[in-house]
Amino acid sequence: MQLFVDDKPVDATLLGRGTLEEGLREVQTSLCTPRRILVGFRCDGEEIVGAAMARTLQRPVASFERLELFSSTKEDLVVETMDQASTSLEEAETTTQNVTELLIQGKSTEAIQTLGGCLRVWQQVHDAVGKSLMLLEMDPEETTVQEERLSVALARPKDVLLQIKQALIAHDHVLLADVLQYELSDVTSLWHLMIARIRQEAEDLRDAVDRAT
Repeated sequence: MQLFVDDKPVDATLLGRGTLEEGLREVQTSLCTPRRILVGFRCDGEEIVGAAMARTLQRPVASFERLELFSSTKEDLVVETMDQASTSLEEAETTTQNVTELLIQGKSTEAIQTLGGCLRVWQQVHDAVGKSLMLLEMDPEETTVQEERLSVALARPKDVLLQIKQALIAHDHVLLADVLQYELSDVTSLWHLMIARIRQEAEDLRDAVDRAT
């Protein structure tokens, strides 16, 4: 077994004899400083992402010949995550506008199918924001954006999703178009500001640490 962390060879016995997930936890504890976390890995030359990750983590460490692990600071990871979240939110915004146009044109079936993908993106962005707040140890009750607590901003999409659900149940496509065009648009603008606020916090923390070292 060959083990590399950030392209540097490491003693593979650190991984132990259990599952890959258990081995990664041991490497995180033994080799990574409090500021750094493992963010990705490559098994036998193959980068593991998406649905394959859960299965791969349960495989025995001994089933691999070469493992390459990659780490990042929490701050850098949050900056990258927020950049991706911002891009995803922009794409969702464009998709929402398309859905609204389809509804106005009476193409409700196509509109609702497209809307499903848009809502999944919102869930992914929500998860990314929540994890980033945890990594930075930001208190959403104490942090504000546009004089609104992040905890309130985080809950805003739920209210809009409830309105969307009610419009779908009632088959009220006019109401659905209005909710998407106005209510969801307002929440999207707020979330862009929230994402920027979290990203700035990560940059400020990174700069503070760099100055101290």
